Formats: sequence, structure tokens, C-alpha cells
Amino acid sequence: MPTPSLTPVERGALFVLMAEGRPLKESSELKVIHGIGLRPTHRTKLQRLGLIHTTKKPVFTHALSEKGWLWARDQMTAAKPKGQIGAGALYSLLHGLQKHIERHGYSLEDVFGKSAQNGYESLRQHTREAAWSEADEALGQALQDMPVFTKAIEALQKASPTNFDGVVKRTSAAAKLVLQSVRHASRKRELALALDPGVETAFDPTMHRSEDTPQPGDRVRIRKPPVIRGPASAKVVVLMGEVEPI
Repeated sequence: MPTPSLTPVERGALFVLMAEGRPLKESSELKVIHGIGLRPTHRTKLQRLGLIHTTKKPVFTHALSEKGWLWARDQMTAAKPKGQIGAGALYSLLHGLQKHIERHGYSLEDVFGKSAQNGYESLRQHTREAAWSEADEALGQALQDMPVFTKAIEALQKASPTNFDGVVKRTSAAAKLVLQSVRHASRKRELALALDPGVETAFDPTMHRSEDTPQPGDRVRIRKPPVIRGPASAKVVVLMGEVEPI
């Protein structure tokens, strides 16, 4: 394939993704660990050229596309880019690696442990794991704050009229800490309430459950809202809501 004109930063990002053989987070891995600071212009260019797959949630994460692996294979025999100081040693190394690959009948993906055909699925899996990791951290913070909240409730139950206002304020502050962490975890997993408690709606057996026997379309009131993932229009129900007849 024709070699596109790439900056040292863009080439560096592609080579690091090749060497790691897996998706990498733009900030915490490409930049912090490998010193490759991708700017939006770099990212957009590599995406436009079809050399990388990118996901934005929970953080920018990149993987070589099949076209990106093809570019990397071309670099194994390509001449050093003109005007890029310091690239000579890297390309000498790549040429030597290519001789080793040919001698032993390997492929570039064999060496770096990555199949180009599975790159996008690997990126999706990596993104899911990253989202779970951040959600786990937020839930962990909620667990850490729960003893404080529990003690505040106990103090509220024992409070005398003279110090009641102060205890209520401390209890409210502790509750906000727990709820803030839970909401943060929910956002990371794209979870949300479909409706608010008390809202009237039409009964939908795919989203609602009831101790009564309403028919689809009957008017009901939300007791516990359904929990959905993603946009409301998708109606991906994670937890059915509870409703009561009006």
C-alpha cells in the first residue's frame, strides 16, 4: 500500500500499537507510559486514513486496524522517511526483524501476538474492561463511604433535640458521598432510570412488572423506575421497574 505522509508522533503511535499488540488508552498508556502525545489532529488523521480503530468511552482507546497492520508490515521493508531525524536506527531494526520473520516463516502479528482480524473485537473487549474498572472504582468508593453513612444514621437515631440539626447535616453529607459514587459508577456503565417515581405511563410488559395484571397500554404509576442502558429509545432494560394501577 502507498505509505501515507505521517508525522513522527503519528508513526510513533502506530509503532507502539504494533509492538504492544493490543488496544491502548490514549492518555494513561500512549502518553504517560510511551511518551506519545496524540493531539486531536493526529487522532483524526489516523482515523481518516483507516489505520486505527478508536473508542471514546470511557476514555479514548486505540487499536491498529487491519489497514494499520498492513501499514506496519510495509514499514518492515520501507525506506527511512525523509526528514525525520533519528528514524534511521528504528528502520534498521525493522529491516532486521523482517529478515528474522522471513527466516522462520512468522507473520508480524505472530511476533507481536495480535491478529489483525480480531483487532476491533479486542478493542471492544478492552473498552468494556476499562469501563468496568472505572465503575468498580466508583462502587468501591461507595463501599468505603457506607460505614460513615451507617454511623451517621445511628447517630441520628440517638440524637437529642439539642444537637439534632448538626447530626442531620452530617448524615446528609455522608449520604451525598455514597450517592455520588453510585451515580458515577452508573454513568460509566451508561445506566439510567427510564422514568421518575410517581410518573404515570402506559404499561409495557418488557419494562414493567406489577402484582396486579395490567394489560399492555393500561395506565399505571411508576413505583420503582426501570433501569436502562444507553439511550432511552433503545430500551435496553437492565432491571424491570415496578408499577401500580391508577
